[in-house]
Amino acid sequence: MKIRFHRQRPAPADHLGMSRRMFLMTTTFAGVTTAGLLGPAGRLSAAALDGAQSATLLRVVQDIYPHPDLLSLAHYQAIADSVGADADEDAAKAAALTDGLARLDALAQSLYGKPYVEVEESDAREGLLRAFQNEAFFQDVRWTAYFAIYDNKEIWPLFGYEGSSVEHGGYIDRGFSDITFVPQGPTLEERIAQVQQ
Repeated sequence: MKIRFHRQRPAPADHLGMSRRMFLMTTTFAGVTTAGLLGPAGRLSAAALDGAQSATLLRVVQDIYPHPDLLSLAHYQAIADSVGADADEDAAKAAALTDGLARLDALAQSLYGKPYVEVEESDAREGLLRAFQNEAFFQDVRWTAYFAIYDNKEIWPLFGYEGSSVEHGGYIDRGFSDITFVPQGPTLEERIAQVQQ
């Protein structure tokens, strides 16, 4: 069995020149907007993560589930906030998360001389994450983020998923063949012509 990894596409040219100040302003705005939308339940406790660890967690979630063409920074911030909120409910999870993020940064610092969020190559960040993939903190982040993305009815339309069809009479008359990401195959007439040759 061969496993293929999907790499993130290169950032568009207009994002290459983003300054640190613009990045901080953008992420702060996204965090404030998301926190306002989610209310108190979606906010990270200040006791759980400091600013650097919150940025690392956001980058980790983006690297585990890379959907740069579908999910905005605000979506990823909401997902990272849900991971932090989940950790806030359990002191052991919170301790494991802060310790794991600190060790991830320490490994990045020792190998690349910079924190995890400043490592530019996505393959290098993937390699750093693989060093922690079997640890409880990584699995907690992975599964909490998984459900925050793929079990989120507000995000489903971005992926082209219309949700459950049972209450609408099934998929036969509703969205059975309206996907756009699969190439169009030959028509019935073209297939019959191929068979008859």
